[in-house]
Amino acid sequence: MKLSQLAARLPDCTLDGNGRDPEITGVAPIDAAGPGEISFIGSAKYLPHLGSTRAGAVIVGKTVACMLPCLRTGNPRLLFARVLGELHPAPRPAPGIHPSAVLGGDVQVGERVSIAAGVVIGNRVELSDDVVIHPHAAVYDDVTIGTGTVIHAGVVLLERTRIGKRCIIYPGAVIGGDGFGHELAPDGSWLKIPQTGGVVIEDDVEIGCLTAIDRPALGVTLIGRGVKIDNMVQVAHGCRIGPHTLLVAQVGLAGGVKTGHHVVLAGQVGVADHVEIGDGAMIGAKSGIPNDVEPGAKLMGYPVVPERQWRRIAIAERRLPELLRTVASLEARVAELEGGKAARRQDGKIGPEKPNDA
Repeated sequence: MKLSQLAARLPDCTLDGNGRDPEITGVAPIDAAGPGEISFIGSAKYLPHLGSTRAGAVIVGKTVACMLPCLRTGNPRLLFARVLGELHPAPRPAPGIHPSAVLGGDVQVGERVSIAAGVVIGNRVELSDDVVIHPHAAVYDDVTIGTGTVIHAGVVLLERTRIGKRCIIYPGAVIGGDGFGHELAPDGSWLKIPQTGGVVIEDDVEIGCLTAIDRPALGVTLIGRGVKIDNMVQVAHGCRIGPHTLLVAQVGLAGGVKTGHHVVLAGQVGVADHVEIGDGAMIGAKSGIPNDVEPGAKLMGYPVVPERQWRRIAIAERRLPELLRTVASLEARVAELEGGKAARRQDGKIGPEKPNDA
């Protein structure tokens, strides 16, 4: 499409064609783009490429000097993501139900739904309009899937799971498995606590590959609107994840964890049971969270400390060998001085120390 047509479909940008309106057929990095492609400048270090790039157009900041046709915006990286979505929309299979799919009783199927080969759907399932279910997914009884949601290959949605609109569940994710609840019986065996609750996934949520979200014994595990969950994340029974939170790869949440909105947990963060994490908190990678976290906190480490303190600790750790050598040298010097002082006392050159005045 023409650059002007692309600009008309995007929010928060201004077209500066510099007298041209090129045809845009794709997207490429600034140093590899060709005449029919658009790129972007997201950092000042890439500005020198503007003089040599062959791109047909670029996305730049509002005040960047640019002689190429460009789209100006306050956030080039965000606009670039939107351009990618316009030029490379996610493919959608044709509507219809593959002959090898198995549907249970009382299944409600909306318009333009696509159900691929090998899908198994249980009883009393509701599939809203434009739902896509890719091959070999399993949907248990009493599951509801909202409009426009995409369920990828090999996903398992267990009973009483409710998924909102425009969600994306990536391959291998398991939603609604039993929470890990057991009670020690008098005979020393572990009695399984029935997990009779469900999982609620609100609108615009993405759940990465091989992620597990468990249901609780009572009530629901809740994933709030706009939450983005990376691959191989564990969300235990009864957690409540606030809107627009990010859970990066291999995060593990114990039972009953609650987060506010816009919380960020970086890779491999572990959170103890029933901890509450306040709005906007950011936790660095490989951190351990044993206690509640205040809103807006930036923490790192195990156990966590404020980010600035963690950076000082990290710097100090790298200097430990040097510090140990310095301490050993100082100890040897002190011992040498003390030894000389004791020898002089024995020779009578230094009198005995006087006691402190009473």
